[in-house]
Amino acid sequence: MNHDALVAVARAVFEAAGGTPIDPDYVMPADIPLELSGEVVRARLCVFTDNRGAEMVMRPDLTLPVAQREAARLGAEGASAKTYTYAARAFRLPAAPDDPFEFTQVGLERFGYARAPEADAELFALVHRAVEACGVRPSSIVTGDLAIFPAFIDALGLPSVSTDLLKRAFRQEGGVRAVLDAAAHPLEPEVLAVLDAAEPEGALQALLTARSIPLAGGRSLAEIVSGLNAKRAAIAAGGLPVEARAAILALREVECPLADAPGILGALANSHGLTGAGDALEAFAARVEAILSRAGSARRTATFRSGFGRRFTYYDGFVFEILADGLTPAQPVAAGGRYDGLIAGLSGARVSATGIGGVVRPDRMIRVRRSA
Repeated sequence: MNHDALVAVARAVFEAAGGTPIDPDYVMPADIPLELSGEVVRARLCVFTDNRGAEMVMRPDLTLPVAQREAARLGAEGASAKTYTYAARAFRLPAAPDDPFEFTQVGLERFGYARAPEADAELFALVHRAVEACGVRPSSIVTGDLAIFPAFIDALGLPSVSTDLLKRAFRQEGGVRAVLDAAAHPLEPEVLAVLDAAEPEGALQALLTARSIPLAGGRSLAEIVSGLNAKRAAIAAGGLPVEARAAILALREVECPLADAPGILGALANSHGLTGAGDALEAFAARVEAILSRAGSARRTATFRSGFGRRFTYYDGFVFEILADGLTPAQPVAAGGRYDGLIAGLSGARVSATGIGGVVRPDRMIRVRRSA
């Protein structure tokens, strides 16, 4: 099958699940994806300035512009559940030298339906089915749950400033380890002077320039200042107790077959007395059971990683990527997850709705089929 045939096959799977075809705006204000993308994706955004001087970006995926359209619809029409399907172009600087700048995503997005483990499993099974319908056999599947780490942190009973800092750090690659390593060390006097300056962002820029340190990772000066202030507050609160550090480090290292994950996470919570994480773990276990009942082959191919899911920061629950032979781990043939807070974030909390979606990449499946 050529590219267009794969698009048609995948789209047929999603359309059979119901939904309204949509092709949302190609261009959107840059602040939306800049705020809602992890550092890796930020560096790959296609940003430009329009004729009015406004900073804009080509849509880096389809979930964001579809959700933006849905937020506008909910504001005008009121709450009602809605499903969308699409086969449309997205634009990102390549993740690998052999990736294209412009590529098609075929997918489905659901808004306003009940949040439940079965709904997550149904979406996963649908995307998995689309991949298999295209003649591609998944070699591995990486899953995560962005609700587990916050639930563990809340259950530790730490001061709120430490809790907030750790949750933010979780969204950055290596962020939790950096917080744990740095918690016992005071900030440099020059950094403290920056934070106490009348204009801390300008003072930070001057300090970076003086030290010949470039901005990296797509973070703004304001975000760096905010993170440093949070770190200072966490140190002032006394850092982290030894037992809390041990629990966080143990959770951070969890990587196992998906079928084993509920038992491993439950044992970890019990060993550290984290009874407050019970609800999140029950929902997680129910989802795993539902996934394995709908896609039996996932018992062999799917793994769980506690730190997985940072590329787009609008995800806030179940996340997954489907990989295939011949491509790197940074080149999944399909991906998806839950983003229940996205509509509220895009609308300034004027409206809200649950959200979950998934996409497949026909261009990558072409390459997998050729190498088979």
